[in-house]
Formats: sequence, structure tokens, C-alpha cells
Amino acid sequence: MAVAIVIQIVVVAFQQVFFILLDLLLPLAALLFLLPLNPIFSSIAASSWTMAQLLISPKEKRWALWPMAMVILVMARTWWLNEMPHPASGQDLLLLVASFLAATGISKKRWTLLLAFPIGVLPLLLTQLSSKPWTPNPLVGPNQGAYLLGLILLMALGWCWKETKHLWIKFLSCFSSVLALFLIWQTASRAALASALIAFSFVFLRERARKGNIWQPLLLLIAITVLGIGIKQLLRPSSTGIPGLNLSSDLGRILIGQCYFKLPFSGSNRLLHGVGFQRPEEFCHQVINGGIADHAHNIYLQIWANSGLLGLVGLSIFAILLFSYWRQSENYLDPLPRRIGQAVLIYTFVQGCFDISLLHWPITQIFTGILLAIPFCAADHSNNSFSKPDGR
Repeated sequence: MAVAIVIQIVVVAFQQVFFILLDLLLPLAALLFLLPLNPIFSSIAASSWTMAQLLISPKEKRWALWPMAMVILVMARTWWLNEMPHPASGQDLLLLVASFLAATGISKKRWTLLLAFPIGVLPLLLTQLSSKPWTPNPLVGPNQGAYLLGLILLMALGWCWKETKHLWIKFLSCFSSVLALFLIWQTASRAALASALIAFSFVFLRERARKGNIWQPLLLLIAITVLGIGIKQLLRPSSTGIPGLNLSSDLGRILIGQCYFKLPFSGSNRLLHGVGFQRPEEFCHQVINGGIADHAHNIYLQIWANSGLLGLVGLSIFAILLFSYWRQSENYLDPLPRRIGQAVLIYTFVQGCFDISLLHWPITQIFTGILLAIPFCAADHSNNSFSKPDGR
């Protein structure tokens, strides 16, 4: 009897250590991505997490997740060496969905550490900080690094908002929030900064509205926004006189967006299935700030141009699934994963209006897919039909 208890304790301890080491692959991948290193190292670490998580999925979900594991393992070279066609590809969306499905097998207990680990990379980035505009990793690009920092900012804000008796947790999380906000500011990525603040403000005001107390926090947010814009304009005036508006960049984005919008109307059944992802000669090109942009700077226009009406139908189905599951599960979720998950959901859809950084590197797809899966596995509700092959 005593031997059996000892064995059980050892097994449980081994499982906990294994999951901690597995989940540490994600902050490691984030650090490798945000430091001036070859981003392939981050792709290997992040995609290895997805592969392992698919393989160790709960028994009741293996009928769906093991076939996906086969696909991801067969295409390991694609993820590890980032061989997907650029600027966007069907493989990007496949990896996002695979990570999303893998994360549905995460137990509720693991989410607490999973949502805390990536925040730990922020202080290490100070060693590489430079003047604005700062590119964390020149091999990646400022917007892609800022997108990942935006996700980490939302995690830090969620922890800062969390009710806790431990003042050191409150202090570290709020300090990390300020640090993440500063790092994004230094990248000069308007898309990441605006999307993160809009997402968190929406979740904050929605929660206050449900409690019947919205006007005071709303006025406070408006005052903070006006003060922040005023300080920004005073310290670094916009060339157009309008804070946040960059005439040359924004005009280029509008022109290339118009070009991508017209692509499905150019014949050969493109309205139905677009021009495809692997035909770069069909893509639009536009000079923006002295460089040549070959993507739409809008994920919805990019999907529309590359995959037509069928792509928009697929995106709509996924969006409907996410929002419907949030309606079902949010009352069962703990405040921490609920707030972070809802903020990431809004962040992803809002940020997609301004950029397609989500699709450029495996790590951004994997982080996004994992965090979008929060309502599917972090709640204690039994009505989770995903674990059943057929409800009839």
C-alpha cells in the first residue's frame, strides 16, 4: 500500500515537472524571437510545443488531435525552417488551427503558469533596447515583434487586474504591464499598441457595465487617452498634426489595400477561390516608406484576395465558433483566463484590420491559436461536445 502511494506521488510529480518543462518552450520561443537571433530557433521551440501537446492530448480527444498531429509532424520541416510561402499561406492558418486544437487539451490548472511564463521575457529585452523606432529582432521586423509583445502585454494586464493578497504579484504584474507598453511604444508599431489598448479597454468596460458601473471608468479611460495623446504630440509631434497618422505609410496601405480588394474580380473564378497563396507574381506591390510592400496590411483583405469567397466563409465559421463558445463558457471561467482570453480575441480581430503580422512567423500563429482556445478548455463545464465524435 505504501509503495503504491509512493509510486503515485512520483508519477504525479513527474507529470507536473514534464508539463512545466513543456510549457517553458513557449517563453523560450518568445525570447528567441524577440532577441537579435535567427528566428528559426523560435519556430522550432514553439512548433515543438504544438507537436508534443497534440501527442499527449486527452484520450477522449485523440480521435481528432492525433490525425492533426500526423499532419503537423509530416510537415515539421515547413514549420521549423519557416518554408511557408510569403507573405501569407494556407500553412499559416493550418498551424494556427493546429495550435488551437492542441491547446484544447490543456488542463485548467496549467493555464495559470501558461499565462504567466511569457511575461518573464520582458526584463531580458531591456538589454537590447534602443531608441525609437526599435526593432527587437532585425531578422523579424518591428511589427511582428510588436504583435507578440501585444499578446504578452494583455497577459501582464490580466495579472495586474487579478485580485490577489500577494502584493509582490500585483507589483510585478503591473510593472510588467508598464514595461510591455513601453517596449511596444519603442517599436513604433501603431497596430499593436492601438489594438492591445482597445482590446483591454473593451474587456474592462464590458465587465464594469455588467456590474452596473461603467461611466466612471469610461470617463477615466477617455481622460487617460486624451492625456496620453497630448503628451505624445507634445514630445513627438506628428508630421500631419494628427497624432498617430503617418501620411506616406497610411496612403501606401490604402493603395495596396485597394489593389488586393480588386484581385478576386480579375477573372478565372477568382471571386470564388481567390488568386491562391503560392502565386507571388499575382500579388500587389506598393512602395511604402521607401520599401516595397507585398501584402495587404489587412488580414481580411489578404484572405479575400488569396482565397476569395470560400476563404471569407471559412474565416466567418471560425469567428462564429469562437464568439459562440465564449457566450457559453465565460460564466464558468476564472477571471484571469477569462479576461486575457477575451482581450486576445478582440486584439486578434482588431489588429487584423491594420496588419497581417499574425501570419508572418510560426510563433505568432502558435501563441494566437493557444490563447484563442481558452474558452474551450479552461472552464469547468461538462457540456463540451468537442470530446465526442458524434453527439447523436
